[in-house]
Amino acid sequence: MTYPALRTWIGGVAEESPESDGTWLHDPNTAEPLAASASSTLEQVDRAVAAAREAHDDARWRGLAPERRAEKLIALADWLDERTEEVARLDALNSGVPISVTRLFGGANGATLRDAAQRAAAVGDVRDLPSAQGGVRLHRVPWGPTALILPWNAPSAMAVKKTAFALAAGATVVLKPSSFSPWSAQLLLEGVHAAGIPDGVVGLVQGSGGIGRALVADERIAAISMTGSTPTGRAIAATAAPRFARLQLELGSNNPAIVRADADLDAAAKALTDGVLKLSGQWCEAPRRVLVDRARRDELAGLLIAEFGRRAIGSSLDDATEVGPVAFAGRRDELAAQRDRLREAGAEALSVSQTPAQGWFFAPTVAVLDGPGLADEVFGPMLLVGGYADEDEAVALANTGQVGLAGYVFGADEEAATALGTRLVAGEVKVNGTSVLDMSPESAQSFFGASGLGGHGDDDVLDFFVGKQVVGSDRPGLPL
Repeated sequence: MTYPALRTWIGGVAEESPESDGTWLHDPNTAEPLAASASSTLEQVDRAVAAAREAHDDARWRGLAPERRAEKLIALADWLDERTEEVARLDALNSGVPISVTRLFGGANGATLRDAAQRAAAVGDVRDLPSAQGGVRLHRVPWGPTALILPWNAPSAMAVKKTAFALAAGATVVLKPSSFSPWSAQLLLEGVHAAGIPDGVVGLVQGSGGIGRALVADERIAAISMTGSTPTGRAIAATAAPRFARLQLELGSNNPAIVRADADLDAAAKALTDGVLKLSGQWCEAPRRVLVDRARRDELAGLLIAEFGRRAIGSSLDDATEVGPVAFAGRRDELAAQRDRLREAGAEALSVSQTPAQGWFFAPTVAVLDGPGLADEVFGPMLLVGGYADEDEAVALANTGQVGLAGYVFGADEEAATALGTRLVAGEVKVNGTSVLDMSPESAQSFFGASGLGGHGDDDVLDFFVGKQVVGSDRPGLPL
């Protein structure tokens, strides 16, 4: 299999990304090196932002009617539809997520673009406002060049989602994919060029933290949308604050799950296993900490590790795999260190035994320990299980530490479980399930607490990329 060359895209032209720190992209299934990493230069970052600024200023994109922008986005959707399998294989290699899942993501990329285009066309860029004097209009105006900082765990889905809604809103963008998962973004830029989106509207820079810092620090970047780690989000917020750049940050969260006394433990164990092992444990809203009646804690832990053992662990490129490796060696090593810290704190760590010896595999683990657990987010196939005396204690424990993205409640009395869910500090709470998808097409989820700034929900995402400007007649004689 050939892999996309790591190019820098500036003004519609693919350039060499000449710098390297000597690292390689590896097959997470075998640890085999696949391709040398490459990085844009700081000079290329400067020119990519300049191209986006010029494209914003001359309105070559935002000046088009939403329907005309939609035509280009639909052309890009068609281009990506023809490359679903290629995208799926590249994502499975870059992230360790099983190809059965990356095919679903890859197959949905075109629909994401079409949906963004349709929403933007329905909202429009301008609408009349009611006023006594008439002639007043509300304009939706892109803030300016926007930096899109992408995570490594769902490479194509996140690159396409952020790009689709930014472009639908009329914004120009510069993408910076994770250095661990750069290939999908390369394909996306090829598609942008093929679809006839004007040069300079979408740029791409490559590299690790230094390139990201240079991008978000550029005074010409008016807005930043980032999904990733909490430390990176804090650094971006601090950098953006002096110039009040607009921010949308989806960060980490140790998402709690409360199992009520009336819950079916077998069903809860299956759903929790589904949730924590999806994407090889690498998704930001996965359940991370389970709280159950203390008398049933060990019973639930046993059911969970039994469920873990039933899942097929193997290569992310194997159609039968349910749990693949984690994305890179550092992720596996951090999980091992977290497991060791839990053991030192008194946890019993139960792990499956059939994990492949090669590659970046981490044995799916259930750690049994009462209390809040670790302060840092557990991002992989490991689930903490602790007990509670009553539901007030369960809620207090659930809302301890870094929370704010998601929560889960299990119980036979769904009305009572739903009421309990409203007490959790989380933007989305799911009752008796752990699906990746939003529960409603009209979901609008905020990021609470230290889990970030802003939120997601398609209308909210579209709104993030624009400011609202009222222009119209202010005739003499109006009251005050």
